[in-house]
Amino acid sequence: MLLFIPMPSSNARPWYREPGSFIAIAALIVSVTAVAVGIYEAALQRRHDRAEVWPRLELQTFVSDDGAVLRVENTGLGPALVRYVSVKVDGKPERSWPAAMHDLFGGPPPPFSTSTVFGHAVRPGDRTILAGLPPKAVPPNYFKWIGRVAMQVCYASVFDDEYWMVSDTFGKSSVWHQVSSCPNQSPDADL
Repeated sequence: MLLFIPMPSSNARPWYREPGSFIAIAALIVSVTAVAVGIYEAALQRRHDRAEVWPRLELQTFVSDDGAVLRVENTGLGPALVRYVSVKVDGKPERSWPAAMHDLFGGPPPPFSTSTVFGHAVRPGDRTILAGLPPKAVPPNYFKWIGRVAMQVCYASVFDDEYWMVSDTFGKSSVWHQVSSCPNQSPDADL
């Protein structure tokens, strides 16, 4: 029995010179490029979505004919979910606005108004008065007096893995920085 083994002809082309191979390689390159562009576009969209809802809380104090106020305002683009609030007077931590006012006035304070933002969402453009004094209760050198108050607010965006801390010594400066998480609020704090 004779076996016939075909011998390659001298004019046979290698696989990479076949027209079908060119088409397959071109299709592979187009497919890989489309996947890479899709991944890049998805990353850009995620960054854009986060920027669209970026909150920025500002701590402010104002004096007017209506009295004096300490307030928080969201000047960002998205809601700020407040996770932590801390107030110190002369470096001493305070547990509530009445306690802080007592220390500021050196005794029982005159009537004043308060509210809290802890555990609340502050929408873009919202302003919340944290403490307000009527005109007759405003000390003569208000900005020096309120400069004894230091406050920190830690808040999150709706993407609950992004946190910021704003620290302010009223009448002096505000500092913002991104943090990995917010501290735990003291259970007896009412700020």
